[in-house]
Amino acid sequence: MRITKHGIIYSGEHEPMLSSCAFPGICQLHDGTMMASFKGAETKGPYNKTDRAMFCISTDNGENWSEPRAFFEPPVVDGKPTTIRTGYFVEVTPGHVMAVINAVDATMEDLPYYNEETEGLKDTYIMVAHSLDGGANWSDLERIQVSTFYDMPLPLTGAPFVTKEGRVGIQFEVNKPYYETAYWVHHSCAVFSDDGGYTWGDEVVITDCPTVYYWDQRLDTLADGTVTDIFWTFDRDKGDYVNIHYCESQDGGRTFGDLIDTGLVGQPGNVIDGFNGEILAVYINRDSVPEIRLAQSLDHGKTWADVMTVYTYGKDTKGKKNAGMNDVWSEMAAFSIGHPYMERMQDGSIWVYFYSGPSIHRTDFHFIKIEQ
Repeated sequence: MRITKHGIIYSGEHEPMLSSCAFPGICQLHDGTMMASFKGAETKGPYNKTDRAMFCISTDNGENWSEPRAFFEPPVVDGKPTTIRTGYFVEVTPGHVMAVINAVDATMEDLPYYNEETEGLKDTYIMVAHSLDGGANWSDLERIQVSTFYDMPLPLTGAPFVTKEGRVGIQFEVNKPYYETAYWVHHSCAVFSDDGGYTWGDEVVITDCPTVYYWDQRLDTLADGTVTDIFWTFDRDKGDYVNIHYCESQDGGRTFGDLIDTGLVGQPGNVIDGFNGEILAVYINRDSVPEIRLAQSLDHGKTWADVMTVYTYGKDTKGKKNAGMNDVWSEMAAFSIGHPYMERMQDGSIWVYFYSGPSIHRTDFHFIKIEQ
């Protein structure tokens, strides 16, 4: 494998209201159009009142990109105004594009998104809209209520995906309400649609360990139909991260196998097919100088080995050692590089994309093209 190109899809350098880019996503449609989405904000956090889900379009294989535009006007949910924190696209069938967003309650906009006293989140809603003309026109946003976790905050953990049999999946995690003081158990989950994303059910709880948070999961589908899932893993008793964990589903996301310790250290992106029958995982290791790396597995995730460093940040950003949840949230707000993800493009190349910049409030949407 070799790196053939490194580019920037969007830089917030000249637009203060979008100077912090995060949560990147890329969807290439069947006609070759590329839709790149990201969260733009005036600052990275911990507040969310300037968050805006944006996207850019390329019609020439990523050589040039449009100016960013907003996904939608922030909806009113249960009588409350919202901000749109994140958004992603997936092409369900040729020409049928679905947008998935997280809308966040804006009635408490002067409070941080995460409550340090309770470990709760503001109300966070999953909403979808559909376009039947490749993204030119959109239906109204509609909220997805997950029956098992009705009215709980449900942050998206990555892009929606389509299984080999055509089921549409949305990945999310479950947090507790902002002022809830009871002990809570973190869940990584997915919810599925069998009719192209119009009705939803069949939610699947993938992890629900009371002492280990398998969070920031990244779900994807391999060519053979395997649904892959990989987790940034935080041990609550130790007060620190442990190795990345991985699991698979062989029945289209209905059930998942045992969690596997990958031996990899850091925050993962997704897992996709490689070039020669292997599977590839992208992840970032921030132990000293942050590096985005590719690891491969030849045995469906049982063992992993690094095969390439994709990007090196260039300076040591390691802060204090974690001691608990509040330290973790503070540390995340201080990252100036992260959220690596991969997409296989129609020309056979793999794009690794992520956010990176000179400071926590000045980050750009990068991509690196990899070919065999």
